[in-house]
Amino acid sequence: MRPAVLMLVSARADARLREEVDRGVRPRPEYLLLESVYGVELLDWSRIPGQIRARSRWRSSVHVAAALRRLHGYDVVFSDGEHVGIPLALAMRGLGLTTPHLVIGHHMTSRAKIPLLRNLRAHERMSRIIVHSGLQKELATGRLGIPDDKLAFVPYYADQEFWRPMAEQEERLVVAAGSEHRDYATLAAACGDLDVRVHIAAGSVHSPSSTFSNPDRWPANFQAAFASYTALRDLYSRATVVVVPVVETDFQAGVTTVMEAMACGKAVVTTATRGQAGAVRDGVTGICVPPGDPAALREAVQRLLENPGERARLGRAAREAVLEEYGVEDYVKRLAGHLSDLAISTRVAA
Repeated sequence: MRPAVLMLVSARADARLREEVDRGVRPRPEYLLLESVYGVELLDWSRIPGQIRARSRWRSSVHVAAALRRLHGYDVVFSDGEHVGIPLALAMRGLGLTTPHLVIGHHMTSRAKIPLLRNLRAHERMSRIIVHSGLQKELATGRLGIPDDKLAFVPYYADQEFWRPMAEQEERLVVAAGSEHRDYATLAAACGDLDVRVHIAAGSVHSPSSTFSNPDRWPANFQAAFASYTALRDLYSRATVVVVPVVETDFQAGVTTVMEAMACGKAVVTTATRGQAGAVRDGVTGICVPPGDPAALREAVQRLLENPGERARLGRAAREAVLEEYGVEDYVKRLAGHLSDLAISTRVAA
C-alpha cells in the first residue's frame, strides 16, 4: 500500500514551475516526480501564507507551522533540508507528535546547526536522515552524536533528460557555475593568463551566507553573468572544460554543478575537498585537484584544452555514470524506498 506522505518543499511548485518543466526549459525537480510517481503531497511555498521566494528562519518557521497543522492522517512527513527539518523535529517533540520524519541533511555540521543537533538533540524526532556526503555521515555520528542507524547515504542527482549532450560546437571556453563555497581566487590564479575565455554562470560571485574566495582583481578573460537553466546548458555544451573550484568543506559543496556538467557529457575538473569525495572518480569521470592549488588546477585545465581525446573519454564516462547511478529517477526511487520503509516500520510497531 502506498504511504501517505507530506513533503515540505522549499520552493514554489506552482503552475509556472510546472509549465516550465513541461516545456523543457528547466530540469525536473525530484519533488515533482515524488508527487506524480509516488503520490507524495507537496507542501511547497505556494501553499502557505505570504509571498515566500527565498529561505529565511522566519519563513522556515511559517512553513513548519503549516506542516504541523496538517500532520494528522499522514504516514510520514518529509523535510527537504535541515532548515525545516530541525525546527519541525523540535516542535514535534514538544507537542508529542510521533509521525515518522524523514529529513535530508545537506550540511548538518554548519555552525548554526551543531548546537541544535548535538545539544538540543533535534535528531531525536528525525526517524531517518538522508545525507549526500560520506563525510557528513561520519561526522553526524562522531561529532553530533546521531546514531548511525538513523543515517542513510544517498548520492545526489541530475535530471539526465534536461542536462544532456547537445550539438553545439565546443569553443575555447572554461565554464564555472554557482557562488556558494566557490574558490574563484584559485581559478583566477590558474586561468587568468591562459588563452581561454572563462565564464562564471552566477547572478553574483559574492555569497554572504557562505564561505567563498574571490580574487582581488578579476582577470580580463573572465566574465560573470546570471544564466537561466537553458542558457547554462548551452554554456556547458560550448565549454571545453567545466571547472568546479570550491574551498575546503566537509559537505558536497558544488555537487549540483558537478552532476549537471557530467550529465552533459563534459570533462569536469573539481576540487578534491573532504566533503566532495566520491562525486568524481579521478581520471575516470573527471579530474580532481587539491584545494587551493592554482598550479594543479592550471595543469589539469591546460591538459584538457590540448587533448580532445581525453576530454571526450572523460565526458563519455561522466555521462554514463549519471545514467547508471545519478539520474533523477534513481534518486527519487531511493527516496521513495526510505519513505516506504518508515511507513512500514510504523505499521508493524502498531
